[in-house]
Amino acid sequence: MVLSGLSLKNAFGKSIKLKPFRDKNLSGVSYDITLDGEFLKLKDEEIALIDPSDIRLVGERTMARDFILQPGSFVLSKSEEWMELDGNIMSLVSGKSSLARIGLQVHSAAVLHPGHNGHIVLEIKNNNSVPVRLIKGMKIAQLIFFKTSDEVPKYSSLKSATFGTQKKIELPKKLGFSD
Repeated sequence: MVLSGLSLKNAFGKSIKLKPFRDKNLSGVSYDITLDGEFLKLKDEEIALIDPSDIRLVGERTMARDFILQPGSFVLSKSEEWMELDGNIMSLVSGKSSLARIGLQVHSAAVLHPGHNGHIVLEIKNNNSVPVRLIKGMKIAQLIFFKTSDEVPKYSSLKSATFGTQKKIELPKKLGFSD
């Protein structure tokens, strides 16, 4: 079930904790999250190939009020908001139409599992032919919340959890494979 309207508003501060929470970022079925000032860009000049069986990534972390994203470039950032979800609430991260229309593709690990705890790490790509300025505090993506049919184990306690609590932006050290 999608949480909307009064149900969504009542969940904030209880089963959904967001800090900072801004009432004006809440709409009928979603909550707009804002961009933080931490950016992590892969150092392409030091990476010849990304091999899923042997991940060796090098990134450069920048703390800034704004970041110029060049055409065709990709950067990781995170939400200003720290979010904690109860064991029966999950969230989907969705891009914003207004940003897509200027060529920004904003993605995340789209499913935030019940028990998510931390910032939301965002993958941002400039599909435009001109640079785009990313500014700390801009509305960057939206969250849609769902109630699960049953309580599930906290994401960070799962063996399959890659990142656990998201305090800062991290690059993957390995990728999963089926046996």
